Amino acid sequence: MGNGPLERQLQFEKKNQNLVKLPKYAKVEKRPIPHAPVASPYAGASVPKVVYVSSGTPFMSAVKRVQKLLRQAEKRATANISLEDSRKTEQQKLAELAKVAEKREEVFVKATGRAIEKALNVGKWFEEKEAEYTVRVKTGSVIVVDDVVEDEEKKERELQKQQRQAGVQQDGQRDSQKSSEGIPDPQKVASRNAAKKKTKRPASAISEDTELPETRTRWVKMVEVAVSLK
Repeated sequence: MGNGPLERQLQFEKKNQNLVKLPKYAKVEKRPIPHAPVASPYAGASVPKVVYVSSGTPFMSAVKRVQKLLRQAEKRATANISLEDSRKTEQQKLAELAKVAEKREEVFVKATGRAIEKALNVGKWFEEKEAEYTVRVKTGSVIVVDDVVEDEEKKERELQKQQRQAGVQQDGQRDSQKSSEGIPDPQKVASRNAAKKKTKRPASAISEDTELPETRTRWVKMVEVAVSLK
């Protein structure tokens, strides 16, 4: 990602600090991120106009969708203004146009994760036409839910591995007890200690009745690029 004006506005808060640690035999299946239905271009100004961008969204397709929404917003804003009305003074006409400019509708380009760069590039396209458009960017996070899936074969292999390690450790302890009656050989002691370190039961040791959570929540970075006509 570049270091242009939009990128310099990016500041994300780190929130994924307490994720549940999963064992090796479990994997996470990501769910699609839910979002509100896309509003019609002809909906009123009170309905937010959003263009959702994914990593697979064609760049110019997103740009054209934003332009279409902005054109419809402009038509709504100027529908009741007639600059040809001879009954209005120039001052009245200018005042009406000023009100329209103050209430410009914004179109929001939203993206998460890897699609953030594409949303920023859409914003840059409009930013380069600064005589026509105003662009601002806001960052945030959205919480998502993922499914936790257990692989039974991997779990069984992990259990067998732990059982083998436990057996090696027990053999080492028995050898240590037998040699305690005499003066132990320093080299043998060092060797046994090294073996104990290698066979130490891991903190993530599992049992057959270990229960995994069905889901896991996490925060995903989100960017919102707001585009409006000047």
